[in-house]
Amino acid sequence: MANVNTKAHVLVRDGFACRLCGALLLLPQAIKLLDRQVPGLDLYDAHGKTEPLRSRWATVDHVIPEIQGGMDTLDNLVACCVVCNSRKGGTVGPRREAQTRAIAWDGLSSLFLELASTHARHLSGEDKRWRDALGREGIEASLAHLQAAVDILQTLKRDPGMDLDARLSFLARSMPEGA
Repeated sequence: MANVNTKAHVLVRDGFACRLCGALLLLPQAIKLLDRQVPGLDLYDAHGKTEPLRSRWATVDHVIPEIQGGMDTLDNLVACCVVCNSRKGGTVGPRREAQTRAIAWDGLSSLFLELASTHARHLSGEDKRWRDALGREGIEASLAHLQAAVDILQTLKRDPGMDLDARLSFLARSMPEGA
């Protein structure tokens, strides 16, 4: 599987949106640090087995699977949600073209970068690799949408059946320009 630098590049290139279903994606490391920042949020599960956010964790998948000779090249890798990634399995899945969005969405990676500096001693080696890779991709640290993210994620915790697409789209629109 691709290294963190390649994964970060693919996620940023694809606007943190699933290239199979179009869903907005979340960087799991951001949720992990938000849990540390906001006691009681408890939305991060290290194994990705807990909803409501597991299905929106940002992953990178092969268009042509490795078992069919697919390589870890940028033209063969796409941003993918956990649901589509696990559903596709070893088959070649349909792929959406990367869409230009009216709103910018970074999967909360700018928030992750800001919280990574606050919680530096709690970062795993993998977290540090993500921090460095996202920085190389031009993502800048920002707390600009911390409160909006916390409010929406707390609402999700209370009502896991809520429309996650609508909430993430609202969060993306509430992000200040350049955040």
